[in-house]
Amino acid sequence: MKPHSLTIALISALSLGSISSVANACTRVLWQTQDQGTFVARTMDWSESTQPTLVNYPKNSEYSTHLSKLNNINAKYAVTGITAYGILLDGINSQGLSGNVLYDGGMDLGTADPQQKVGAITYLRHLLSQYKNVNQLVAAIKDSAPIEELINGIPVRIALHISFQDPSGDSAIIEWRDGKPQIWHGKQYTVLTNQPGYDQHLANVKRSQRGWGEQAQQWSQTNLGTGGNTNPEDRFIHTTYFSKHLQQPTSVINGILKLDSTMFRIPHDAPNRPINGKMAGYATEYSVNTHLQSGQTFIRYQWGDTYTQFNYDVKAIQQSQKLIDFNIVNNDLAGDITQKIIISGK
Repeated sequence: MKPHSLTIALISALSLGSISSVANACTRVLWQTQDQGTFVARTMDWSESTQPTLVNYPKNSEYSTHLSKLNNINAKYAVTGITAYGILLDGINSQGLSGNVLYDGGMDLGTADPQQKVGAITYLRHLLSQYKNVNQLVAAIKDSAPIEELINGIPVRIALHISFQDPSGDSAIIEWRDGKPQIWHGKQYTVLTNQPGYDQHLANVKRSQRGWGEQAQQWSQTNLGTGGNTNPEDRFIHTTYFSKHLQQPTSVINGILKLDSTMFRIPHDAPNRPINGKMAGYATEYSVNTHLQSGQTFIRYQWGDTYTQFNYDVKAIQQSQKLIDFNIVNNDLAGDITQKIIISGK
């Protein structure tokens, strides 16, 4: 699967130009509840369809830790998730550890360590395959960075950062600056968007909160302190504000729909930035909402001529022990598609 020429131009411009202020893509939000477990939701925002598929990699399956395929190892845990251009972008393992890749124009992996055999683009799959919770994962990666990888058809780096969460509500945000990982570890780190660096987002929220007043007095006329547009800083504040107002859910379904409602979806044809003299747009392609304890997952897909919503049971898919690569861009998908997914596997 290869990206469209406009996407290649966009990525190239963002990777070689002033990426810190112009690249916009994706939102993630985490919610630990009192009685209904832990929920995580994310949007995928991009300039075209990312040709997503639902994949399942069984426990003990062999995989490469780098796109060069020079270092193959076996997975300790099954991993199920959604791909973009064939690369795992969002996933959950059989222990309930979940991860989300989002664009981060400020990523700096530094000089490649010749001993490092793990790539940045394949990092999510690798970490979900090897670690059972956030604590274990953070301890393993806190002193090293992955190395650059290139996707076939894209001649420049893909910049990213990753959020992780587990059923306990524990959370970690991982960015790379000057060749070193920067990690924010704790249940309080519930929101992630894109650049600038995470410290700046936290400072933005702290500044904006001064004008919000006491939560009990906040209402529809409260000034959130943003410009109200689709850029990552505004989306971070928007999602932080509304997720703090969530009241305890009455069920898993109620929790999923509540958390889903807090994310800012990018309207279709929203202007992003000029590329080669033409304004490039982008939008929310889909959203993923997962209950970490049960594995119940809901996806709403909305791109081109495909508009649908469906759900599936991650635990049942993983228990099938099948290798799966299932196309989710299909108007015929609706309701519970767990068995369709399992039947498609090998």
